[in-house]
Amino acid sequence: MEYTPRMTENLLAARAAAAGSMVLLKNVGQTLPLRPAGSEPLPVAVFGMGQLDTALCCQEFQTYRTVNILDGLCASQLVTPDGLLAHKYRNWRLHHPAADFPWNTLSMEELADNNAAAIVVLSRTEDAYDPIVNNDERAMVEAVSKAFSRTVLVLNTPGYMEIAPVAPFCGAIVYMGIPGQEGGAALADLLTGQAMFLGHLTQSWPRRRADFTVANQAADIYSGYRYFDSFGTELLYDFGHGLTYGAAELTAVSVAVDGTELVVTAEVTNTGETWPVSQVVQVYASRPQGRLPQPKYVFQGFARTKVLDPGEAGTVTIRFGLTELSTFSEDASAFLLEAGYYDIRVGFSARSAMIAGSVKLTRDQVVQPVLPMDMPRTEIRPAGLPYTYPGEDQEREQARKRAIRLSSWNLPRASLRRPKAPQLCRPADHDVRLEDVKHGFASLYELTAALEDHDLRTLVMEFGFCPTAVRGALGGSADLRERYGIPPLTIAAGADGLLLDKDLRDPETDEVEGHQYCTAFPAASLLSCAWDLELTASVGAAIGRELKEYGVDLWLAPGTDVLRGPSQRHASRCWSEDPVLCGLHTVAMARGVGRSAAAVLRSVSMEHQTEATQRAYQDLYGLGFAIAARSAKAVLIPNQRLNGQACGEDTALSKALIHEWKFQGMFLSDDERFAEEPDRLQLEQAALKILKFALTRI
Repeated sequence: MEYTPRMTENLLAARAAAAGSMVLLKNVGQTLPLRPAGSEPLPVAVFGMGQLDTALCCQEFQTYRTVNILDGLCASQLVTPDGLLAHKYRNWRLHHPAADFPWNTLSMEELADNNAAAIVVLSRTEDAYDPIVNNDERAMVEAVSKAFSRTVLVLNTPGYMEIAPVAPFCGAIVYMGIPGQEGGAALADLLTGQAMFLGHLTQSWPRRRADFTVANQAADIYSGYRYFDSFGTELLYDFGHGLTYGAAELTAVSVAVDGTELVVTAEVTNTGETWPVSQVVQVYASRPQGRLPQPKYVFQGFARTKVLDPGEAGTVTIRFGLTELSTFSEDASAFLLEAGYYDIRVGFSARSAMIAGSVKLTRDQVVQPVLPMDMPRTEIRPAGLPYTYPGEDQEREQARKRAIRLSSWNLPRASLRRPKAPQLCRPADHDVRLEDVKHGFASLYELTAALEDHDLRTLVMEFGFCPTAVRGALGGSADLRERYGIPPLTIAAGADGLLLDKDLRDPETDEVEGHQYCTAFPAASLLSCAWDLELTASVGAAIGRELKEYGVDLWLAPGTDVLRGPSQRHASRCWSEDPVLCGLHTVAMARGVGRSAAAVLRSVSMEHQTEATQRAYQDLYGLGFAIAARSAKAVLIPNQRLNGQACGEDTALSKALIHEWKFQGMFLSDDERFAEEPDRLQLEQAALKILKFALTRI
């Protein structure tokens, strides 16, 4: 196969994204990196069928190239996988496509004599995602670790694994995630020190999977670290955790107020002697425990340092609006800041963050009123014993002695304007086409008014259900070029990239007559672990290049749901358990894609019937959508029900998206678009948004 410049550029982008996202969870006794002492490559033994059956992307994706773990290691110049062991695994897979390799027939002592280190791969696909390490896997890890002095556990899984029973056996643990088609090559770079580990978890890892069930027994203000750290759950790895080969420390932190923004400045120093580092500084805030119960703390923002050489220091600045410290009050139907102290925490992960400063508000301040919604009120769970650490009380006391007092002018209040009642569009006194609007000879309102009832209904109600010339795409919009100059728009799906048919076959002869080569990138649950919005945008730009090449206008991604746990539907397609990270990565992905086409804001993991209180919806489950709404050109209406309510374009949920979150794009639907039969006025309002986007495609 001959690669085009676009294919080469995108596979390099996929490799960089995978390498920048994987997380080093544990590394003791210099288990990693795997580097030879002399000129010969380091011999390693690789165990587990995941070395061959590496989960690289969603199973419906038709890749044109894949690099599994074994192939990635074989291509490295620094390590050499045991050839006989690799042959046994390959031969077994050839003759036993669905069976696990009988590892207990191997001589571990002989393999340990011939190899300097062992790599054990545990793999799960999204469709067969069981986070429990089964008895056979546990026995394999234990047997390997007893024979080898250096054992690396690689987790090629959609997310969390309950690895507490096997973690003590392993000197190093790497979360590989679902890394895209170049995953094996990226992993080899990291294991051998050719690339730096940069990843940090965007999901808490409790010791027991059952703790997710306890945390999510109610869809309230507690989920993920907001629950685990508020109720003192025992964690294996906390939110934001991630190691590097080097060492870094926070050597100076300051908290200040600049007008309407809170500013955190942090100096990070590479305290190691050998390896460069790039560290993520994370900021959390503890709200006052007033009338509205609060989580222990909530994530507010982050910044990554430049690459620091040993002994070098670098400074980062994190800014966010003071009003972002607010919380939703159901009594006030508004976001407000309660009087009291807001303690600002800074660190490299949630539980390593220390109180660095505090701001004080002397009276309650409403910052944004919200239209009332028909949702149940929040019933707060009885308080538990939160996570704490030695010296926390002293840090809090010192920070509050120097607390910055806030005034009302630091906290601008957003107004809530009731929407004006829409009116029917007025027609022009001449025929109108879309190109007339583009050249300023007519308005979108006049074009919309010119649409006959049948054409108007077809444009809106059949959007996405019409045939398209792009094979493998979901569908298109109506072709109204002949009369109105409105081109058809094509919509495609894809969780890890653009999902199209790879081989284009002649319908009569079934012979392959062409190809559509699309790149598989890291899944959202892994890509977010890079904590690098520019990297996310670069993946979006790469997908945008493919959208442009194959004539796709709208890509049904990314999803912005909060990740609640491993049992969640399509868990690998969720960015994080934190809504702020969900929103920021969605904006970055849409920004990258938007250079060539448009990403569609969507939910991907809602259950068929989702129950949520209004405070939980505003503070947690809807916050990511609120952050991303202003930059989105389109939103896919969920076909699930929220608190028994449909989510049609004419419902209160969608109206809140427009009036509170300032969404100005168009709505799409793969089910019923309206909760009730629409009239001409409603169809015109929907058509205006479609035509506004179509205008950018001619």
